[in-house]
Amino acid sequence: MRIEYTPENGMRIAAATLMALSLGASASGSILFDLAGVDQYGTGLNPIGSFESADPGAQIDSISLIDGVLETFSNTNTPNFADEAILAVQLADADGDSILYYFFPFPNQSAFGQFGPVNLTVDLLDAGYYIPEDGVVNAFAASVWDDGSGDPAGTWLGGVLAINLVPAPGVLAIFAGAAFTGRRRRRPRN
Repeated sequence: MRIEYTPENGMRIAAATLMALSLGASASGSILFDLAGVDQYGTGLNPIGSFESADPGAQIDSISLIDGVLETFSNTNTPNFADEAILAVQLADADGDSILYYFFPFPNQSAFGQFGPVNLTVDLLDAGYYIPEDGVVNAFAASVWDDGSGDPAGTWLGGVLAINLVPAPGVLAIFAGAAFTGRRRRRPRN
């Protein structure tokens, strides 16, 4: 099927696309936290940052670590291993109760030094996690082992922690509508 371009079709497609993009900016996308320079301690959660979302109650699709690079230290002649590092995000469950979701970005890395870059995605769509009702998302870094030194167990040299949201159904419908707006039937010429 061939789609014929006309100024009228072009305007409809452009208008639908702009509408979809403007709605998509607030109703879907990702919340990004820069990890460069973030220290992690074995004494508790160290804040990475806080983000106030325009989409309280939006469902979380996944959490991604993009190009994560971590350096761990040997502060007391007993090294902090990479598999002790955790990244955590404060979210809400389906009842609106606060939960702390955490994961280990370097499992099975029982050594110290520099690790990465690593890229991984944790699928949370079926877990039922959401942006809290106040819209505030907090992210943290930590180590599960305290070497007793009080010094950082490691430092993130780079990377991005992304909280990926499920696109709102209306946004998906607008994208689909934009794709089909310019289509029309043509009669065969005789």
